[in-house]
Amino acid sequence: MTNLTAPDYRHLLRVEAARLSQVGPEQLELDLPHIDGWTVRSVIGHTGWLFRFARLALTSDADNPPSRSSVSEPPPGDEVIEWFTTGATDLQATLDDADLETLRPTFTGPQPAAWWLRRLSHEISIHRWDAESAFTSPEPIEARQARDGIDEVLEVFTPMRLQFATLDGRGETVHLHATDIDHGEWFMTYQPDSVTWDHSHAKADVAARGTVSDLLLLLWSRIPPSRLELFGDASLLDRWQQAAKF
Repeated sequence: MTNLTAPDYRHLLRVEAARLSQVGPEQLELDLPHIDGWTVRSVIGHTGWLFRFARLALTSDADNPPSRSSVSEPPPGDEVIEWFTTGATDLQATLDDADLETLRPTFTGPQPAAWWLRRLSHEISIHRWDAESAFTSPEPIEARQARDGIDEVLEVFTPMRLQFATLDGRGETVHLHATDIDHGEWFMTYQPDSVTWDHSHAKADVAARGTVSDLLLLLWSRIPPSRLELFGDASLLDRWQQAAKF
C-alpha cells in the first residue's frame, strides 16, 4: 500500500519533469546504454507525446478513450525540448484542476483520474533516469516513489503485459529486499499465467538485495541483476527481464 498522496505525486511529477527539461540540444542524439535504438530525443519525444495523450484522456468520458492519432508526433530538431516542457506544463495544470475520483479512460479500462496522476509520476521518473544515463551517472529515483513504483509494476503492468509464456512460471519464488528503507520487501511467485506477490519476508529461490531505486530499475529491465546482491538462482531474474517487455 502506497504512502504517497496526490500532492506527493504532483510534486514528484513536477520535479522530475523539470529535471528532464534541462536536457541540452547537444545531448539529444546520445544513445541510451540500456535500450537499443533509443536516444535522449526518443525519451523526450515519447514522454511529451504521452503527456498530451494523458491530458486528452483526463478530459474524455470513461468509455470513450482518445485515439493515438489524436496526438501529433514530436517535432524535429531542438524544438522537441520546448515541446516537451509545454506538454508537461499543460498536463500539470489539467491534473491540478481534475477531480481525481472521476472515472477516466486508461489502458486498463476506466479508472479514477488519480490513476493517471500515479502512472505519469512513475513514467517521468523512469524516463528522467533513462535520459540521464546517456550522459552522466543518473540520480536514483526517490525512495518513496521507487517503493510505490515496484507496487505499480506488480499491480498494473505484470497482469497485462508480462509475457507469461516466456517467464514459464512453475512456482519459482523471488524475494526483493530494499536495503535503504523500512518495509521494503516483496515476495513474488511465478505462476503459469500470473505472478502472485505480497510484502512478506520469506526464503525464496532467489533473493535480490539493493536500494529500492535499483530494485525498481531491475523490474523495469534498466539494470542487470548483477548490479544487486544476489542469493540463489539468479537466472530467475534474467527470466523476468526477458518476459517483462513493458
